[in-house]
Amino acid sequence: MRGVRARVDVLSEGEIDLIHGKSLELLSRTGLRVPNDAVMDIAERAGAVADRAAGILRIPSEAIEEMLAELRRTDSRSGEGLPRSGTGNPPGGAGTEPDLVEPLRGKISTQVHVVDYATGTRRRGTLLDLRRGIALVERLENFPRSDAVVLPQDLPAAISDIASFRDIYVYARKPGGTYVLSPGSADFILDMADAAGKEPSYLFETVSPLCFRRETLEIGLRFARRGRRLEMAPMVIAGATGPVTLAGMLTMQNAEVLASLFLIHALTGKWCGYVVGGHAMDMRSLLCSFGSPSQALIGMAAAQMARRYGLRAESNSGLTDSTAPDFQAGMEKALTAVFALLGGTRAIGCQGIVGADQGFSFEQLVLDDAWIGAYNHVLRGIDVSEETIGLRLMERIGVGGNFVAEKHTVKHLRDSFWFSAIYPRESWDESAGARPARALERARDFVAAATAAPLEPVLPAAKVEELDRIVAAARRSLVDAGAVQ
Repeated sequence: MRGVRARVDVLSEGEIDLIHGKSLELLSRTGLRVPNDAVMDIAERAGAVADRAAGILRIPSEAIEEMLAELRRTDSRSGEGLPRSGTGNPPGGAGTEPDLVEPLRGKISTQVHVVDYATGTRRRGTLLDLRRGIALVERLENFPRSDAVVLPQDLPAAISDIASFRDIYVYARKPGGTYVLSPGSADFILDMADAAGKEPSYLFETVSPLCFRRETLEIGLRFARRGRRLEMAPMVIAGATGPVTLAGMLTMQNAEVLASLFLIHALTGKWCGYVVGGHAMDMRSLLCSFGSPSQALIGMAAAQMARRYGLRAESNSGLTDSTAPDFQAGMEKALTAVFALLGGTRAIGCQGIVGADQGFSFEQLVLDDAWIGAYNHVLRGIDVSEETIGLRLMERIGVGGNFVAEKHTVKHLRDSFWFSAIYPRESWDESAGARPARALERARDFVAAATAAPLEPVLPAAKVEELDRIVAAARRSLVDAGAVQ
Protein backbone atom coordinates (compact mmCIF):
# COMPACT_ATOMS: atom_id res chain seq x y z
CA MET A 1 0.00 0.00 0.00
CA ARG A 2 1.67 3.20 -1.18
CA GLY A 3 -0.91 5.66 0.00
CA VAL A 4 -2.33 8.45 -2.14
CA ARG A 5 0.19 10.02 -4.51
CA ALA A 6 -0.80 13.09 -6.46
CA ARG A 7 0.10 16.68 -7.20
CA VAL A 8 -1.80 19.53 -8.80
CA ASP A 9 -0.09 22.68 -10.06
CA VAL A 10 -1.43 26.15 -10.71
CA LEU A 11 1.78 27.87 -11.92
CA SER A 12 3.94 27.06 -14.93
CA GLU A 13 7.71 26.88 -14.58
CA GLY A 14 7.95 30.23 -16.39
CA GLU A 15 5.52 31.83 -13.95
CA ILE A 16 7.46 30.45 -10.98
CA ASP A 17 10.67 31.91 -12.39
CA LEU A 18 8.98 35.28 -13.00
CA ILE A 19 7.69 35.49 -9.42
CA HIS A 20 11.14 34.54 -8.13
CA GLY A 21 12.87 37.15 -10.30
CA LYS A 22 10.51 39.97 -9.38
CA SER A 23 10.85 39.07 -5.70
CA LEU A 24 14.60 39.49 -5.97
CA GLU A 25 14.17 42.86 -7.67
CA LEU A 26 11.86 44.03 -4.90
CA LEU A 27 14.32 43.05 -2.17
CA SER A 28 17.34 44.55 -3.91
CA ARG A 29 15.69 47.85 -4.92
CA THR A 30 13.06 48.57 -2.25
CA GLY A 31 14.27 46.38 0.59
CA LEU A 32 12.45 46.13 3.90
CA ARG A 33 12.35 48.03 7.19
CA VAL A 34 14.65 46.49 9.82
CA PRO A 35 14.83 48.89 12.81
CA ASN A 36 17.56 47.10 14.77
CA ASP A 37 21.26 47.91 14.42
CA ALA A 38 22.43 44.52 15.70
CA VAL A 39 20.31 42.70 13.12
CA MET A 40 21.52 45.12 10.46
CA ASP A 41 25.13 44.29 11.36
CA ILE A 42 24.52 40.56 11.12
CA ALA A 43 22.65 40.94 7.82
CA GLU A 44 25.45 43.05 6.37
CA ARG A 45 27.97 40.33 7.13
CA ALA A 46 25.71 37.94 5.20
CA GLY A 47 25.72 40.22 2.14
CA ALA A 48 22.87 42.68 2.69
CA VAL A 49 23.18 46.47 2.32
CA ALA A 50 22.02 48.56 5.28
CA ASP A 51 20.70 52.12 5.06
CA ARG A 52 20.72 52.92 8.77
CA ALA A 53 19.46 56.45 8.36
CA ALA A 54 16.28 55.16 6.73
CA GLY A 55 16.18 51.89 8.68
CA ILE A 56 16.02 49.99 5.38
CA LEU A 57 17.83 46.76 4.58
CA ARG A 58 18.29 45.83 0.94
CA ILE A 59 19.30 42.33 -0.03
CA PRO A 60 21.10 42.03 -3.38
CA SER A 61 19.94 39.27 -5.68
CA GLU A 62 23.40 37.71 -5.50
CA ALA A 63 23.12 37.36 -1.71
CA ILE A 64 19.74 35.64 -2.00
CA GLU A 65 20.98 33.28 -4.73
CA GLU A 66 24.07 32.45 -2.67
CA MET A 67 21.81 31.65 0.30
CA LEU A 68 19.62 29.42 -1.86
CA ALA A 69 22.67 27.64 -3.26
CA GLU A 70 23.81 26.91 0.29
CA LEU A 71 20.32 25.71 1.15
CA ARG A 72 20.41 23.26 -1.76
CA ARG A 73 23.75 21.91 -0.57
CA THR A 74 22.30 21.24 2.87
CA ASP A 75 21.64 17.60 3.63
CA SER A 76 17.86 17.36 3.54
CA ARG A 77 17.93 14.84 6.36
CA SER A 78 19.44 17.34 8.76
CA GLY A 79 18.43 20.73 7.37
CA GLU A 80 15.85 22.44 9.54
CA GLY A 81 12.60 22.82 7.65
CA LEU A 82 13.71 20.92 4.56
CA PRO A 83 11.80 17.98 3.10
CA ARG A 84 12.90 14.55 4.19
CA SER A 85 15.07 12.67 1.73
CA GLY A 86 13.03 11.17 -1.07
CA THR A 87 9.80 13.10 -0.51
CA GLY A 88 10.36 16.20 -2.60
CA ASN A 89 11.22 17.10 -6.15
CA PRO A 90 14.52 18.78 -7.05
CA PRO A 91 14.53 22.56 -6.62
CA GLY A 92 13.78 24.41 -9.83
CA GLY A 93 11.95 21.59 -11.58
CA ALA A 94 8.61 19.89 -11.59
CA GLY A 95 10.17 16.45 -11.15
CA THR A 96 9.01 13.20 -12.67
CA GLU A 97 7.52 11.53 -9.60
CA PRO A 98 4.44 12.98 -7.86
CA ASP A 99 4.94 14.00 -4.26
CA LEU A 100 4.00 11.59 -1.49
CA VAL A 101 1.24 13.25 0.49
CA GLU A 102 2.06 13.10 4.20
CA PRO A 103 -0.52 12.59 6.95
CA LEU A 104 -2.03 15.88 8.03
CA ARG A 105 -1.42 17.09 11.58
CA GLY A 106 -3.51 19.89 13.05
CA LYS A 107 -2.17 23.08 14.62
CA ILE A 108 -3.66 25.59 17.04
CA SER A 109 -3.61 29.39 16.88
CA THR A 110 -3.77 31.38 20.12
CA GLN A 111 -6.89 33.56 20.04
CA VAL A 112 -8.15 36.41 22.23
CA HIS A 113 -11.81 35.36 22.42
CA VAL A 114 -13.75 32.17 23.08
CA VAL A 115 -16.95 31.59 21.11
CA ASP A 116 -19.85 29.63 22.61
CA TYR A 117 -21.86 28.17 19.73
CA ALA A 118 -24.66 27.08 22.07
CA THR A 119 -25.47 30.63 23.19
CA GLY A 120 -24.11 32.50 20.19
CA THR A 121 -21.91 34.64 22.43
CA ARG A 122 -18.26 35.60 22.48
CA ARG A 123 -16.17 36.46 25.53
CA ARG A 124 -12.53 37.07 26.37
CA GLY A 125 -10.42 34.00 27.04
CA THR A 126 -9.13 33.15 30.51
CA LEU A 127 -6.44 31.04 32.11
CA LEU A 128 -9.10 28.41 32.81
CA ASP A 129 -9.85 28.27 29.07
CA LEU A 130 -6.17 27.72 28.37
CA ARG A 131 -6.10 24.82 30.85
CA ARG A 132 -9.26 23.33 29.35
CA GLY A 133 -7.56 23.54 25.98
CA ILE A 134 -4.60 21.56 27.31
CA ALA A 135 -6.93 18.85 28.64
CA LEU A 136 -8.86 18.69 25.38
CA VAL A 137 -5.81 18.46 23.11
CA GLU A 138 -4.56 15.51 25.17
CA ARG A 139 -7.55 13.60 23.76
CA LEU A 140 -7.18 14.71 20.11
CA GLU A 141 -5.01 12.31 18.14
CA ASN A 142 -4.48 14.58 15.13
CA PHE A 143 -3.02 17.48 17.14
CA PRO A 144 0.59 16.73 18.14
CA ARG A 145 1.14 20.07 19.92
CA SER A 146 -0.66 21.58 22.88
CA ASP A 147 -0.32 25.24 21.98
CA ALA A 148 -2.34 27.82 23.90
CA VAL A 149 -5.92 28.09 22.65
CA VAL A 150 -6.28 31.60 24.09
CA LEU A 151 -4.15 34.39 25.50
CA PRO A 152 -5.56 34.73 29.05
CA GLN A 153 -7.20 38.11 29.45
CA ASP A 154 -7.69 37.71 33.21
CA LEU A 155 -3.92 38.13 33.80
CA PRO A 156 -1.75 41.24 33.55
CA ALA A 157 -0.89 41.70 29.87
CA ALA A 158 2.83 41.92 30.62
CA ILE A 159 2.99 38.32 31.87
CA SER A 160 0.08 36.61 30.08
CA ASP A 161 2.44 34.87 27.66
CA ILE A 162 4.80 33.86 30.50
CA ALA A 163 1.96 32.37 32.54
CA SER A 164 0.70 30.54 29.45
CA PHE A 165 4.07 28.92 28.83
CA ARG A 166 4.23 27.97 32.51
CA ASP A 167 0.91 26.13 32.38
CA ILE A 168 1.72 24.37 29.12
CA TYR A 169 5.07 23.19 30.48
CA VAL A 170 3.51 22.06 33.76
CA TYR A 171 0.36 20.32 32.51
CA ALA A 172 0.78 19.32 28.84
CA ARG A 173 2.29 15.98 27.84
CA LYS A 174 2.58 17.22 24.28
CA PRO A 175 5.04 20.00 23.37
CA GLY A 176 3.53 23.44 23.04
CA GLY A 177 3.77 27.18 23.48
CA THR A 178 2.19 30.47 22.48
CA TYR A 179 3.12 33.86 21.04
CA VAL A 180 5.99 35.67 22.79
CA LEU A 181 4.71 39.21 23.25
CA SER A 182 7.65 41.32 24.37
CA PRO A 183 11.44 41.30 24.68
CA GLY A 184 10.99 41.51 28.44
CA SER A 185 8.92 38.36 28.62
CA ALA A 186 11.19 36.54 26.16
CA ASP A 187 14.01 36.16 28.67
CA PHE A 188 11.74 34.68 31.33
CA ILE A 189 10.17 32.28 28.81
CA LEU A 190 13.62 31.14 27.71
CA ASP A 191 14.59 30.64 31.35
CA MET A 192 11.50 28.49 31.90
CA ALA A 193 12.27 26.44 28.79
CA ASP A 194 15.78 25.79 30.10
CA ALA A 195 14.43 24.79 33.51
CA ALA A 196 11.77 22.48 32.05
CA GLY A 197 13.95 21.04 29.29
CA LYS A 198 11.69 22.33 26.51
CA GLU A 199 12.38 23.53 22.95
CA PRO A 200 10.58 26.84 22.34
CA SER A 201 10.67 28.67 19.04
CA TYR A 202 9.75 32.22 18.06
CA LEU A 203 7.56 33.34 15.18
CA PHE A 204 9.89 35.83 13.48
CA GLU A 205 7.08 37.44 11.51
CA THR A 206 7.01 40.35 9.11
CA VAL A 207 4.39 43.07 9.17
CA SER A 208 3.40 43.37 5.53
CA PRO A 209 4.30 45.09 3.40
CA LEU A 210 8.05 44.64 3.90
CA CYS A 211 8.44 45.56 7.58
CA PHE A 212 9.70 44.06 10.80
CA ARG A 213 8.61 45.42 14.17
CA ARG A 214 11.39 46.59 16.45
CA GLU A 215 10.14 44.22 19.17
CA THR A 216 10.11 41.26 16.78
CA LEU A 217 13.74 41.81 15.87
CA GLU A 218 14.79 42.12 19.51
CA ILE A 219 12.95 38.97 20.55
CA GLY A 220 14.42 37.14 17.57
CA LEU A 221 17.91 38.17 18.63
CA ARG A 222 17.36 36.92 22.17
CA PHE A 223 16.11 33.55 20.94
CA ALA A 224 18.96 33.26 18.44
CA ARG A 225 21.62 34.10 21.04
CA ARG A 226 20.35 31.25 23.19
CA GLY A 227 20.35 28.75 20.34
CA ARG A 228 16.58 28.59 19.87
CA ARG A 229 14.72 28.24 16.59
CA LEU A 230 13.13 31.06 14.62
CA GLU A 231 10.15 30.45 12.35
CA MET A 232 8.24 32.61 9.88
CA ALA A 233 4.78 33.02 8.38
CA PRO A 234 4.41 36.22 6.28
CA MET A 235 0.75 37.19 6.02
CA VAL A 236 0.35 39.36 2.93
CA ILE A 237 -3.29 40.27 2.27
CA ALA A 238 -4.19 40.74 -1.40
CA GLY A 239 -5.83 44.13 -1.80
CA ALA A 240 -4.62 45.46 1.55
CA THR A 241 -0.94 44.83 2.35
CA GLY A 242 -0.18 43.50 -1.11
CA PRO A 243 -1.48 43.95 -4.65
CA VAL A 244 -5.05 42.80 -5.22
CA THR A 245 -3.93 40.44 -7.97
CA LEU A 246 -2.82 37.05 -6.74
CA ALA A 247 0.26 37.28 -8.95
CA GLY A 248 1.30 40.48 -7.17
CA MET A 249 0.35 39.17 -3.74
CA LEU A 250 2.37 35.97 -4.32
CA THR A 251 5.39 38.00 -5.40
CA MET A 252 5.20 40.20 -2.30
CA GLN A 253 4.72 37.12 -0.13
CA ASN A 254 7.65 35.34 -1.76
CA ALA A 255 9.87 38.37 -1.24
CA GLU A 256 9.03 38.42 2.47
CA VAL A 257 9.66 34.67 2.69
CA LEU A 258 13.10 35.03 1.09
CA ALA A 259 13.97 38.01 3.29
CA SER A 260 12.82 36.15 6.42
CA LEU A 261 14.75 33.06 5.40
CA PHE A 262 17.85 35.23 4.82
CA LEU A 263 17.63 36.89 8.23
CA ILE A 264 16.78 33.69 10.12
CA HIS A 265 19.75 31.90 8.58
CA ALA A 266 22.01 34.88 9.28
CA LEU A 267 20.88 34.99 12.93
CA THR A 268 20.79 31.27 13.71
CA GLY A 269 22.67 29.42 10.99
CA LYS A 270 19.55 27.27 10.52
CA TRP A 271 16.79 26.98 7.94
CA CYS A 272 13.04 26.99 8.35
CA GLY A 273 10.20 25.93 6.10
CA TYR A 274 8.33 27.93 3.47
CA VAL A 275 5.45 28.87 5.77
CA VAL A 276 2.99 31.54 4.65
CA GLY A 277 -0.19 32.97 6.14
CA GLY A 278 -1.33 35.02 3.16
CA HIS A 279 -4.97 35.67 2.31
CA ALA A 280 -7.14 37.79 0.05
CA MET A 281 -9.35 40.66 1.15
CA ASP A 282 -13.05 40.84 0.38
CA MET A 283 -13.05 44.28 -1.24
CA ARG A 284 -16.77 44.75 -0.52
CA SER A 285 -16.54 44.32 3.24
CA LEU A 286 -12.79 45.09 3.59
CA LEU A 287 -12.47 41.96 5.73
CA CYS A 288 -9.64 39.48 5.39
CA SER A 289 -11.04 36.26 3.89
CA PHE A 290 -9.97 32.89 5.27
CA GLY A 291 -12.19 30.66 3.16
CA SER A 292 -12.55 32.09 -0.35
CA PRO A 293 -11.46 30.02 -3.39
CA SER A 294 -8.44 32.35 -3.58
CA GLN A 295 -7.10 30.47 -0.55
CA ALA A 296 -6.91 27.25 -2.55
CA LEU A 297 -4.95 29.03 -5.28
CA ILE A 298 -2.60 30.63 -2.74
CA GLY A 299 -1.97 27.24 -1.12
CA MET A 300 -1.11 25.54 -4.40
CA ALA A 301 1.14 28.39 -5.50
CA ALA A 302 2.96 28.43 -2.15
CA ALA A 303 3.70 24.73 -2.54
CA GLN A 304 5.19 25.27 -5.97
CA MET A 305 7.37 28.17 -4.83
CA ALA A 306 8.57 26.12 -1.86
CA ARG A 307 9.41 23.22 -4.13
CA ARG A 308 11.55 25.52 -6.26
CA TYR A 309 13.70 26.23 -3.22
CA GLY A 310 13.65 22.70 -1.80
CA LEU A 311 11.68 23.73 1.26
CA ARG A 312 8.75 22.21 3.13
CA ALA A 313 5.58 24.20 2.38
CA GLU A 314 2.82 25.25 4.76
CA SER A 315 -0.09 27.56 3.90
CA ASN A 316 -3.05 29.06 5.74
CA SER A 317 -5.60 26.83 4.05
CA GLY A 318 -8.32 24.62 5.52
CA LEU A 319 -10.04 27.61 7.13
CA THR A 320 -13.41 29.31 6.80
CA ASP A 321 -15.05 32.71 6.89
CA SER A 322 -18.16 31.29 8.53
CA THR A 323 -18.67 32.03 12.22
CA ALA A 324 -20.76 28.87 12.62
CA PRO A 325 -19.96 25.19 11.99
CA ASP A 326 -22.34 25.08 9.03
CA PHE A 327 -22.29 23.93 5.40
CA GLN A 328 -20.25 26.98 4.37
CA ALA A 329 -17.60 26.17 6.96
CA GLY A 330 -17.28 22.58 5.83
CA MET A 331 -17.21 23.49 2.15
CA GLU A 332 -14.56 26.19 2.55
CA LYS A 333 -12.33 24.10 4.80
CA ALA A 334 -12.47 21.10 2.48
CA LEU A 335 -12.06 23.06 -0.76
CA THR A 336 -9.03 25.06 0.32
CA ALA A 337 -7.34 22.28 2.31
CA VAL A 338 -7.59 19.56 -0.33
CA PHE A 339 -6.32 21.75 -3.17
CA ALA A 340 -3.45 23.11 -1.07
CA LEU A 341 -2.44 19.66 0.18
CA LEU A 342 -2.62 18.06 -3.26
CA GLY A 343 -0.55 21.01 -4.44
CA GLY A 344 2.18 19.94 -2.04
CA THR A 345 1.75 21.89 1.19
CA ARG A 346 2.53 19.74 4.20
CA ALA A 347 0.45 21.64 6.75
CA ILE A 348 -2.55 23.95 6.66
CA GLY A 349 -3.85 26.77 8.81
CA CYS A 350 -4.56 26.45 12.51
CA GLN A 351 -7.83 24.79 13.49
CA GLY A 352 -10.45 25.52 16.12
CA ILE A 353 -10.77 29.07 14.80
CA VAL A 354 -14.18 30.71 14.42
CA GLY A 355 -14.35 32.60 11.13
CA ALA A 356 -11.40 34.79 10.22
CA ASP A 357 -9.72 34.96 13.65
CA GLN A 358 -12.97 35.86 15.40
CA GLY A 359 -12.18 33.57 18.30
CA PHE A 360 -11.60 29.99 19.42
CA SER A 361 -14.20 27.26 19.84
CA PHE A 362 -13.58 24.06 21.81
CA GLU A 363 -16.27 22.29 19.79
CA GLN A 364 -14.80 23.47 16.49
CA LEU A 365 -11.43 21.99 17.46
CA VAL A 366 -13.07 18.60 18.03
CA LEU A 367 -14.90 18.83 14.69
CA ASP A 368 -11.61 19.71 13.00
CA ASP A 369 -9.78 16.81 14.63
CA ALA A 370 -12.45 14.50 13.23
CA TRP A 371 -12.29 15.74 9.65
CA ILE A 372 -8.48 15.59 9.72
CA GLY A 373 -8.84 11.95 10.76
CA ALA A 374 -11.11 11.32 7.78
CA TYR A 375 -8.63 13.02 5.45
CA ASN A 376 -5.77 10.91 6.78
CA HIS A 377 -7.84 7.76 6.25
CA VAL A 378 -8.07 8.65 2.56
CA LEU A 379 -4.32 9.31 2.38
CA ARG A 380 -3.56 5.75 3.45
CA GLY A 381 -4.92 4.53 0.14
CA ILE A 382 -6.08 0.97 -0.57
CA ASP A 383 -4.24 -2.10 0.66
CA VAL A 384 -4.31 -4.57 -2.25
CA SER A 385 -3.08 -8.11 -1.57
CA GLU A 386 -4.20 -11.72 -1.77
CA GLU A 387 -5.44 -11.41 1.80
CA THR A 388 -7.39 -8.18 1.34
CA ILE A 389 -8.95 -9.24 -1.98
CA GLY A 390 -10.24 -12.44 -0.37
CA LEU A 391 -10.98 -14.36 -3.57
CA ARG A 392 -11.43 -17.71 -1.79
CA LEU A 393 -13.94 -16.05 0.55
CA MET A 394 -15.89 -14.66 -2.40
CA GLU A 395 -15.94 -18.11 -4.00
CA ARG A 396 -17.18 -19.71 -0.76
CA ILE A 397 -19.94 -17.13 -0.21
CA GLY A 398 -20.93 -17.41 -3.84
CA VAL A 399 -23.95 -15.84 -5.49
CA GLY A 400 -26.50 -14.09 -3.29
CA GLY A 401 -24.68 -14.46 0.05
CA ASN A 402 -23.38 -11.81 2.44
CA PHE A 403 -20.14 -11.07 4.27
CA VAL A 404 -21.38 -9.49 7.49
CA ALA A 405 -20.56 -12.34 9.91
CA GLU A 406 -17.31 -13.54 8.29
CA LYS A 407 -13.97 -13.59 10.17
CA HIS A 408 -12.43 -11.72 7.24
CA THR A 409 -14.88 -8.86 7.89
CA VAL A 410 -14.06 -8.74 11.60
CA LYS A 411 -10.34 -8.84 10.88
CA HIS A 412 -10.32 -5.98 8.38
CA LEU A 413 -13.32 -3.80 9.22
CA ARG A 414 -11.45 -1.20 11.27
CA ASP A 415 -8.76 -0.72 8.64
CA SER A 416 -11.26 -0.68 5.79
CA PHE A 417 -13.79 1.84 7.11
CA TRP A 418 -13.40 5.13 8.99
CA PHE A 419 -15.47 5.17 12.17
CA SER A 420 -16.31 8.48 13.82
CA ALA A 421 -17.70 9.20 17.25
CA ILE A 422 -18.34 12.80 16.18
CA TYR A 423 -19.90 12.68 12.71
CA PRO A 424 -23.20 10.75 12.90
CA ARG A 425 -24.30 8.11 10.40
CA GLU A 426 -27.94 7.47 11.25
CA SER A 427 -30.96 6.50 9.20
CA TRP A 428 -34.14 8.49 9.50
CA ASP A 429 -35.94 5.52 11.08
CA GLU A 430 -33.36 5.23 13.86
CA SER A 431 -34.17 8.76 14.99
CA ALA A 432 -37.95 8.44 14.82
CA GLY A 433 -39.54 10.10 17.82
CA ALA A 434 -36.34 11.82 18.92
CA ARG A 435 -34.11 14.27 17.13
CA PRO A 436 -30.72 12.62 16.43
CA ALA A 437 -27.59 14.10 17.98
CA ARG A 438 -25.85 16.47 15.59
CA ALA A 439 -22.10 16.58 15.12
CA LEU A 440 -21.88 19.83 17.08
CA GLU A 441 -23.73 18.31 20.03
CA ARG A 442 -21.44 15.28 19.97
CA ALA A 443 -18.45 17.59 19.90
CA ARG A 444 -19.85 19.49 22.88
CA ASP A 445 -20.26 16.24 24.82
CA PHE A 446 -16.68 15.26 23.94
CA VAL A 447 -15.36 18.61 25.24
CA ALA A 448 -17.28 18.23 28.50
CA ALA A 449 -15.90 14.74 29.11
CA ALA A 450 -12.33 15.65 28.15
CA THR A 451 -12.17 18.73 30.37
CA ALA A 452 -14.10 17.50 33.43
CA ALA A 453 -11.17 16.31 35.53
CA PRO A 454 -8.65 18.78 37.01
CA LEU A 455 -5.21 18.85 35.42
CA GLU A 456 -2.30 17.16 37.13
CA PRO A 457 1.32 18.35 36.67
CA VAL A 458 3.44 16.27 34.32
CA LEU A 459 6.68 17.79 35.62
CA PRO A 460 8.45 16.89 38.88
CA ALA A 461 7.57 19.14 41.81
CA ALA A 462 11.05 20.68 41.87
CA LYS A 463 10.72 21.84 38.28
CA VAL A 464 7.25 23.23 38.90
CA GLU A 465 8.65 25.23 41.81
CA GLU A 466 11.44 26.57 39.59
CA LEU A 467 8.93 27.67 36.94
CA ASP A 468 6.81 29.36 39.60
CA ARG A 469 9.89 31.18 40.87
CA ILE A 470 10.55 32.48 37.34
CA VAL A 471 6.92 33.61 36.92
CA ALA A 472 7.10 35.43 40.27
CA ALA A 473 10.30 37.17 39.19
CA ALA A 474 8.63 38.16 35.91
CA ARG A 475 5.68 39.63 37.80
CA ARG A 476 7.98 41.71 40.01
CA SER A 477 9.97 42.92 36.99
CA LEU A 478 7.24 43.48 34.42
CA VAL A 479 4.06 44.13 36.41
CA ASP A 480 5.06 45.54 39.77
CA ALA A 481 7.75 47.69 38.18
CA GLY A 482 5.16 48.91 35.68
CA ALA A 483 7.25 48.52 32.54
CA VAL A 484 7.83 45.99 29.78
CA GLN A 485 11.47 45.91 28.80
